[in-house]
Amino acid sequence: MGNTTVQIELDVPTTLSDITLGQYQKYIKVVDENEGQDADNFLNKKLIEIFCNVDLNQVEGIPLVEAEKVITVVSKAFEEKPKLVRHFNLRGVEMGFIPKLDDISLGEYIDLENTISDWQKIHEAMSVLYRVVNFKSKDKYTIAPYKPNEDIKMMMKEMPMDAVMSSMVFFYDLGKELSRATLSYMEAEVKKGKTSPLKETLEQSGVGINQFTDLLKEMSSSLTKLPKNHFTSV
Repeated sequence: MGNTTVQIELDVPTTLSDITLGQYQKYIKVVDENEGQDADNFLNKKLIEIFCNVDLNQVEGIPLVEAEKVITVVSKAFEEKPKLVRHFNLRGVEMGFIPKLDDISLGEYIDLENTISDWQKIHEAMSVLYRVVNFKSKDKYTIAPYKPNEDIKMMMKEMPMDAVMSSMVFFYDLGKELSRATLSYMEAEVKKGKTSPLKETLEQSGVGINQFTDLLKEMSSSLTKLPKNHFTSV
C-alpha cells in the first residue's frame, strides 16, 4: 500500500496588516500559559494553527521544511516597524485614529489606562484610539465621540496588527516626550495662567504625571511581548 500525501493550503501572513489583533491575542495567551515550559515545538504548531487559520491536526502533517518556512515568514512580519496607521477599514467602515491625543477626555484616559497594558484587553484600548470616521476632507477628519460599547470592543479584535502596533508605539513615544517635558511645560503654563487638556485630565483622574509615567512603563512591558520574542526553531 503506497503512502498518501495530503496537500494543505496555507494562508500565510506576510505583513502585519495580514494578521488580526484577535489572532495575536490567542497566540500570546498560549505563550503565557506555557511560559517556563519546554514547549517550543507546541508553540510552533500553535503559531501555524492560529496565524494560518488551519486545524492543529493538519499542522501535524506539514513537512518540517515547509513548517520552518512558514515560521520564518510570520516572524519577519512581526519585525516590521510600521508608521502610524491613521485609517483602516473594518467590516466596510472606515476607522480613524484619534486626531488630537492632547484633547483626550477623562473617560478615554481612564479606559486606556485600564486596558492598554494588557494584551487580552487591548482591543478595548483600540476602541478608544480608533473610532468611526464621521467627517473627512482631504487630510482632515473627525471621529465619532467615545461611547464604551461591548460590540465595538469585540469588533476591534478584527483590526490589523499594523494599526495596533503603530498606535501603541506612537502613544508610547508621545507619552515619553510628554512625561519629560510636562513639568517645565506646566510651570510655564501656570505662569501664563493657562493649562492643558492633558494636565486637566491627569489631575481630574487623581493620578498625575507620575502615574502617567507608570502607564508608559506598563506599555513598554507590553511591547516587549511581541511574537518575535517567542518564535523558536522547529
